[in-house]
Order: sequence, then structure tokens, then C-alpha cells
Amino acid sequence: MLQTIKSFRSTGIFQQLLSMILVLILTTNSYAADSSDRSANNSGPILVTIKPLYSLVAHLTEGVTTPVLLMKQAQSPHHYNMRPSERYLLANARMIVWLGPQMESYLSKIIQQQDAAVVITALNADKLKLLGKRKKHSHENPESAPVINPEPDMIDPHVWLSTQNAKAISKQIAESLISNDPINTEAYRNNLLSLLEKIDQTKDFITTTLKHNKQPFIAFHDAFQYFEEENGLNQIDSVTHDDETGTSLKQLRQIMMHIDENNIQCLVYQEPRPAIVDSLTKQTSIKATALDPLGLNITNDKNAWFKIMRQLAVNFSQCLES
Repeated sequence: MLQTIKSFRSTGIFQQLLSMILVLILTTNSYAADSSDRSANNSGPILVTIKPLYSLVAHLTEGVTTPVLLMKQAQSPHHYNMRPSERYLLANARMIVWLGPQMESYLSKIIQQQDAAVVITALNADKLKLLGKRKKHSHENPESAPVINPEPDMIDPHVWLSTQNAKAISKQIAESLISNDPINTEAYRNNLLSLLEKIDQTKDFITTTLKHNKQPFIAFHDAFQYFEEENGLNQIDSVTHDDETGTSLKQLRQIMMHIDENNIQCLVYQEPRPAIVDSLTKQTSIKATALDPLGLNITNDKNAWFKIMRQLAVNFSQCLES
């Protein structure tokens, strides 16, 4: 027997067989590691940045999985400060749903570094109606019309405030869910149909609520163009048109002039209440109403989009009542 083994080794077959076994072990270990990585990635959360988008995703994934909301702090997504725990969520997500760099600029670099996660950018949804940011005093020209499909850096990012855009975004997300999780295709398709029907019902409620509310109004921040354009509301001016610039004394005087000349009785703003709002209500007869387009004060995250839209309709109606 010993003589046979020595002979086997001397032929070189033993060394070849040993090499084959080593390669097989290494390959098996490598495959196991890759499988573990894939499994970890597939088991990561579906991460959604803001409540309006989270609400849509939660309806689409009902019965399959529960998404995770990233932005839970009451901060503007334009200048959001992430916590370490939120960075960890981003690093381990299997899918990230965000609006886009025009709204969530703090995420741009991080999103670019996400090699493993599937990234869904709502502003890239097919058949999305995009409007351009309005310039100061654009409302002074009654013939001015919204800028449709503007350049990327001039997009008004508040697209979720349109029911038609909400439907387009929902379809985009559903397609990505089906593509990346085909085993649950039927559930995603059924959830999409239910979601679209619920959005249509919300649209009917808004239309009925705002049917006779065409009086002019002023917004502190120009964040409601999509809601206004879809529902035929009549915004005369904005105190600020972006988050980067303040309000000059000259502009404040012009706004007060608009209030007097157009008999404007309604001013809408987002919390926290700006000091300028108090100045305008004290010096004119205008009344101020707080609006919550991001749903920061809504605790039911799954139904946040629907509550946002219905509350906007009711609050606008109450503010515009003469």
C-alpha cells in the first residue's frame, strides 16, 4: 500500500488532484461569500426619504414588506442634517426612493456612492409634469404661463402636490419593485391599482372642496405651484421664491401693495410661522393659514400623502373664504 502511494505521488497526479481540491474549496468559499452579500443586500430595507413618497411606497408594498422612512426629523429636505443612524440605513438599503437632487441636495453625493442599492428618482418618472421655478414678481404679468419641462436646475421640485404626478411616480416605483422582486409581481400590480383608485378619489375630494375658491392669495414660500396649477387656484405673489434668499423691505412694501390693490384676504405659510407673516397680518386685513406640504405634523406615515392633499384642500378653502 505504501509503495502504491509513493508511486501515485511520483507520477504528479497527486499534486494535480490536490490543486483541484484547493481550487474547489476556494471557489466554494467565494460563492458562499458572494451569496451572503447578495442575501444581506436583498434583506436590507426599502428606504424612502420623505413622507409623501413613503406613503405611496407603503401602499405599493403592502402585504410584501414595510418600507423605512429616512427623514423623520422636522427639518426641510433642502438642508437636512443626517444622523449616523440614518447614514447606516442608507448604506444598508437594498432600494432607495428619493425625489432628486433638486429637493434633497444633501443626498446627492451619498446616492452616487450607492453601488449595491437600487435608486429610484421620482423626478425621473415617465409622464411627470414638471414646472419651472417662478421668478420674483412673475405674477405681475397676467399673461405669464408656467414653464413646462424646464432645465434640470430650474425644476420646481414639489411635484408630489399634483395628483397626476403622484400617479406617475407610483407607476414608476411599481415598475422598479416588480423588476427587482418579480416573485411578488401580482401583489405589486394589485396594490398599484388600489393606490391609483385611492388617488383618484382624493382628486375628486379636492376638486369638490375647491370648486368655488378662486380668490387671489399670497404664499410665504412658493411651494404650492403644482397644487395651484392643477386646481385652478390664483396665487398673486410669494414673499420668498426659494430657501436661499430673504425678503427686502422694498419687496415687503410691494407685497402689501398687492394685498391692498387685489383685496387679498389669504396668506399661506409653512411652520414655523415667520415673523413677516405677523407683520403682514398686523398691517393689513389679510388672514394667515399654516399649510403642511411635507406632512411633518402627520403621524400616520402610510396615509401621509392623502392627508397632506386633503388638508391642503380644506385649509386653502377656509383661508380663501371671503
